[in-house]
Amino acid sequence: MDGEKAFIGYEPVAKGSGYTRPAVMLEFGARSTGEPSELRPVWCDAADHVTGVIFPTASPRVMRPERTFWEKATAVHVFCEHGEFRGGDRFARHWHDLTRLDQAGIADAAIADHALALAVARHKSVFFAEKSSSGGAIDYEIAVSGGLRLVPVGAALESLSTDYGEMVEDGLLLGDAEPFDELLAQCQRLQERVNRATIG
Repeated sequence: MDGEKAFIGYEPVAKGSGYTRPAVMLEFGARSTGEPSELRPVWCDAADHVTGVIFPTASPRVMRPERTFWEKATAVHVFCEHGEFRGGDRFARHWHDLTRLDQAGIADAAIADHALALAVARHKSVFFAEKSSSGGAIDYEIAVSGGLRLVPVGAALESLSTDYGEMVEDGLLLGDAEPFDELLAQCQRLQERVNRATIG
């Protein structure tokens, strides 16, 4: 245990570069609302490949993907404004996730729900206040009202490129990875689309 976090270690079946640690982190705390939420079916990936075994299924209540989109988009925005993540390394996944949420149509649904975007921005302003590289407070409401940044520059861009390369090399994306430049091009197009739709 580490404050609001519990870490469960496991013995990996394969070892890569060390980018992906053999542990699962469970986070408990009051800083996330978890809303809006819905019931979603969950099943084991191995079920389609193993005969003679009945795997359990569940239908937990989970946060809707539209909120996940805004949570990740604002986290990426903070990185672009500040130049680093509070949690350290292994952050390139957020850019990958945003492009996949976009391809699944989730981004369009999230963009259309400006009330949800504002709710995320106001919640983060209270529980996840951050400063830009110049020391000023990052305004989350600007991020969801026409001023979203998804593409970093300078040293932050180099750091993201390195992190993405290590993530791909370690096999975290299971072959579902485009070149870094294409990932950024997708994020640039998404940024422009979001800002056109949400500008006040």
